Amino acid sequence: MENTFNIISDRLLEMVPLIGLYAETHFRFRIPFSRYFKQEPELIFDTPWRLEPGQKLSIFLVVKDAHLYPIQLESVGVDIFQHNQKLCSQSWELNQEVQDRQTDYEFSFGDCDLPLGEVEIFPTLTYSISGKQRHMQVDNYHGTHKTPLRVTIAEHGLPKLAGWQTGDTHLHSSFTDDQIEFGASLKQTRKAAQLLGLDFISATDHSYDLDDEPDNYLKNDPELEKWKQSRELITDLNKEDILTIIPGEEISVANARGATVHFLHFNDPVYFPGSGDSGEDWPKLNSQLSIDDVLAQRSPQTVSVGAHTAYKFPWFQRVLLRRGFWESQDHNNLELDGVQILCGTPAYSAFHTSRQLWIDALLKGSKLGVYGGSDGHGNLNRNWHVTLPMWSLGTHEDQIFAQSRTIIRSASSDTTALIDAMKKRRTALSTGPMGDLAVSLKGKVYGVGDTLSANKDNALKLSIRGASTEEFGSLMDVSLYAGDLESQAETLLFHESELSNEFEINLDFAVPGEAYLRMEISSDGSRWPGIYVSSPIWIETNSKT
Repeated sequence: MENTFNIISDRLLEMVPLIGLYAETHFRFRIPFSRYFKQEPELIFDTPWRLEPGQKLSIFLVVKDAHLYPIQLESVGVDIFQHNQKLCSQSWELNQEVQDRQTDYEFSFGDCDLPLGEVEIFPTLTYSISGKQRHMQVDNYHGTHKTPLRVTIAEHGLPKLAGWQTGDTHLHSSFTDDQIEFGASLKQTRKAAQLLGLDFISATDHSYDLDDEPDNYLKNDPELEKWKQSRELITDLNKEDILTIIPGEEISVANARGATVHFLHFNDPVYFPGSGDSGEDWPKLNSQLSIDDVLAQRSPQTVSVGAHTAYKFPWFQRVLLRRGFWESQDHNNLELDGVQILCGTPAYSAFHTSRQLWIDALLKGSKLGVYGGSDGHGNLNRNWHVTLPMWSLGTHEDQIFAQSRTIIRSASSDTTALIDAMKKRRTALSTGPMGDLAVSLKGKVYGVGDTLSANKDNALKLSIRGASTEEFGSLMDVSLYAGDLESQAETLLFHESELSNEFEINLDFAVPGEAYLRMEISSDGSRWPGIYVSSPIWIETNSKT
């Protein structure tokens, strides 16, 4: 059954872009025909797919390209159902004309007490264009199914353990804006993160978007005003001390074969160009920098992570834009800090290929932290995307905001502490369950990402912990792996299934030589499979044996 599901998922994903995005529908590539073109701004209702206990539900309305098609927003109405029974309704009068390039609105439910479990949300917008009144439910995209937004009203918070911070390290904001896609505002994304239960988010907008003129994505700006605006906004938002936003960039770079891959680059005060797969100067497709170039030129206290390493782009993007993936040799640079092996859900084979490439690199001696992330461009509740340019749009529930998360071992969620922990490979990924691994030697405790020195055959004390909830699968399948760098093979050191809620297990381990230990947890989850993967604890052997 699992193999069949993987094959079906791969074939479906092969037909759509890898990235999750709000779809830009007004650019027509000098072609007079576009099946989904509409003389209206893009109008999208969105809300996080879950609501953390203690939070009040908010619905967002995104209005894009009203500078091209001015709109009169008249009213918003929202009905909420559970099991086909209406729970409550609320409406807001707007009577507002909008002519901005992009703006968003938040509608908060103050008086509606929502029951636990999944609810269905039916939002409706009444608006006028050129004096003609119209109505829209969920979105005004041509050809998408107007199914309700689904939200899980959580009984328990996101599974967490003390000393760990949870967030999404691959996100795009409204600074990503081009011929195909755009993202949500950073302020809206931050609020969504609060509602969902995160400690931090990132802003990894495309390098080929950040060097555009602020109001014209068809023209590059040598002064980098848009990139500067993004840094200033992140700084200002972080001063509000609500939730940390890690500044970043997704750089298009050349891999060892010369194909374009993507690099998540965090906390660098310097902009890095990358436009090989942007289509801005097609058919010129060479990226300005390679993986090694970025790692050689980056500033101190930055973190560089391979993005969605084995997730293959659709065939037309591979052919027309020369997009590739991170291959084995691309993992070898010792300056590389980590790899994002999970992008969305773990339900299809690209995750398993990414995971194996990472393991192979570990066994060859690379010290790579592991990362998850959504690659979401807005898409708080579902993935709106261009299925075929100029022809069709679609939706699905993969690569939505915070579906896949990075967990960072840090006592604090401020940027400096998070970056320091990321540099030290103190990371894990999760779509639900949470874990932790610790090793004790001579009274000193080492955690995920640490390196300890020991003599061969030294006895180590291992502690593995985990936690989950019914929402993410309360029964957990737990595995502990030992990697032997001499034989370049992994061994399953411990495995137990159906561990529930919270657990702690203690084990003994004799050092075999140069090695590492890492932990995985899986669970049934709810909407998608639950998975947790930790970065290793590395073991170096002393010359004295």
